[in-house]
Amino acid sequence: MMKHIHLLALLLILFHYSQAQVDTITTENLKLKLTLPLGFRHTYVVYTTDSLAHTIAADLWDREIKTVKQNNGTHHLQFTWKGYLKDSLALEAQATCELPSMQPIEYVSWQKGLGRRVRYDHRIATVDGKSRKSRRDTTYQINVGLPAFVFPMDLEILPLLPFNQAGQEFAIPFYEPGSPKASYYKCVVMGQEVLFLAQGIAASCWKLKLIYSEKSYAFFWISDLSREVLKMQQPARNGYRFKVKLY
Repeated sequence: MMKHIHLLALLLILFHYSQAQVDTITTENLKLKLTLPLGFRHTYVVYTTDSLAHTIAADLWDREIKTVKQNNGTHHLQFTWKGYLKDSLALEAQATCELPSMQPIEYVSWQKGLGRRVRYDHRIATVDGKSRKSRRDTTYQINVGLPAFVFPMDLEILPLLPFNQAGQEFAIPFYEPGSPKASYYKCVVMGQEVLFLAQGIAASCWKLKLIYSEKSYAFFWISDLSREVLKMQQPARNGYRFKVKLY
């Protein structure tokens, strides 16, 4: 009987210890490493390959973040994202977040002739835009439910995680503007790895795995030196989807 009790106690301790290893990162607990540079512009080539590694689709993304001083002396972070397909602007978005929390204030996007504006008030998101079906103006409110970051900023949020060793695990709430609710996503630090770039250039990186669901995930290679995403790889339709930093 005592052996069973001791075994149960040990299992409970191990369970508690394993659960404690997941570090939750939200817009409320201020755990992001905002000592890293918060002003830069990056361009990524985004492409998809088939099972034979043939490129079947590609576009370019310009992404920029900068801090903007407000009249009251506080600062906001402004994120701008432009996507180009065949030399044409296919999507454009801009997010404004509070600092240092990274709590979203507003997200405005335009794609395929449709605009959308999302305004945040604590965990309530008010969505303004046109219905894709009726093309009529619509306004509705969503209880996001979590202190979540804006999902389109994943390439900028992940490098700010407080990782420094393999095996670390994080739970991060993201909200895709306009979706019914926010969700937690698990991020695992796989370890350090050398990433070989063009012309034989090698970069020491941290490799992170972001898990979207049971069957969907992506790997991110983040520069150990500059803490910027250099590459993302995600299984997609019998091939892979890549995001590779050009400059």
